[in-house]
Parts: sequence; structure tokens; C-alpha cells
Amino acid sequence: MTNQKKILLIDLDDHRRETRVRLLANAGYFVDVRTDYIEAERLDHEGTYDLVIVALHGNPDKAAHYSDLLSRARPRLPILLLTDSGVYVPPGTLSPSLESGSPAELIREIASMLAGSTYIRELPAPSRS
Repeated sequence: MTNQKKILLIDLDDHRRETRVRLLANAGYFVDVRTDYIEAERLDHEGTYDLVIVALHGNPDKAAHYSDLLSRARPRLPILLLTDSGVYVPPGTLSPSLESGSPAELIREIASMLAGSTYIRELPAPSRS
């Protein structure tokens, strides 16, 4: 039985999506793709993946909302947010316990591969007004 990491990529950009899928697959990851957040939410099986990658373009508010809901529903599931201005994770993800474990290593490896950087920032916590 293989220990291949499973990645869910949610990406609306056809050109970038195909490149990202090829990069990840060539590195030995199993990649499943969703082309919108509604489809991903409807299927509700993100917990079966080792990492969820959300590409924030098109409608970043929807993507950020989806990743916030997902991180609250599955707090131990690593989520990587790709943007044109950098690589992010949901608030609270870069805690000392996560930084010392393999989820952080996986996040850094994927960030380096897809964005050319291991510098990862946390999104600010959403304001609760």
C-alpha cells in the first residue's frame, strides 16, 4: 500500500490549475481538483485529504470564507492559500505545535513548489462584529 499524500486543489484558473496539477503529480502527490468552492462544499469530503490548497483569485472573499469555514470544521486539516501576493494559511495554523510537525513540512514543501517561497503568513482573524 502506498503512502502517497492526497491533495485537494481548489482552483478556478484553468491555466494555472493545470500547471499546478502537473507540478504536484510529478512530485508524487495524488491531486484531486475542484473548480469552485460550491462543488467542494457540496461534496464535503475535504477531511480525506492530507492538504487542501485554495487558490485565491477570481473571488478572494468567497475563497477566504470557504477556507475559514473549513478550518473551523476541521481544525487539524492543513490548508494552504495561494495568492498573487504570497502564500497564506488560515488564522491560528502556524501554532508552535503545528510548526514542529509534518503538516507544516508538507505546507512548506508545497508552497516552495507552487509559489517559489517557504515564507508563509497567517491571514488575520476575521473580525466578529
